[in-house]
Amino acid sequence: MRVAVFSDVHGNAVALEAVLAEIARLAPDRVVCGGDLALGGPEPQAATARVRDLGVPCVRGNTDEWVGAGAPPAADALVAWTQAALDDASRRYLAGLPLEYRLDDLVVVHATPWSTSDVVPRGADAALLGRMLREARAAAVAYGHIHIAWMGRTADGGLVVNAGSVGFPFDGDPRAGFALLERGPGGWTAEVHRVAYDVDRAVRRFPADHPQPAAWAARMRTGQRG
Repeated sequence: MRVAVFSDVHGNAVALEAVLAEIARLAPDRVVCGGDLALGGPEPQAATARVRDLGVPCVRGNTDEWVGAGAPPAADALVAWTQAALDDASRRYLAGLPLEYRLDDLVVVHATPWSTSDVVPRGADAALLGRMLREARAAAVAYGHIHIAWMGRTADGGLVVNAGSVGFPFDGDPRAGFALLERGPGGWTAEVHRVAYDVDRAVRRFPADHPQPAAWAARMRTGQRG
């Protein structure tokens, strides 16, 4: 069983297409999305509709809650812009996403099994990894949220994998990322894939009314949060 997990598209439809093409080339048995589809990048509607139309399982991210469920941070211009850019079907889709996706003993969440916004950092200690697996009731957990791909194991072989970010990696490598997990006789293993895409083309997609084009374009180009 091979499962591709991608997450944190954040409105970067150009990067999304590059990742989907690479996933199609690898031909996994399942594809799962880890959420945060719309907020930030230049094409929230295109990115959300593309994932929705794929028909793959997708879980709810914290920014999906903001733009889909109408509960954004107070007076956030980017959230308001993103909501306006989405059609009714996309807003309903984001609002209705589940908190987790389970495939046998693999669970995909956005941030943690108990929250869409709590942070499990790169290099998290054994206690936190154990909590992730215990609360997910799983042998492996894949997540996104922090935009930094990494993986860790517990002493009993449990696996926690961060799939990185499609649209805005924050590890200094601007290439889009996703994870490929495989279950074999010895349990789950994973590898992180990075995919180069046309960043200049993606930057040119920012419309004139985007509230923060320079900041988000810099993140695309540098692979850093800034």
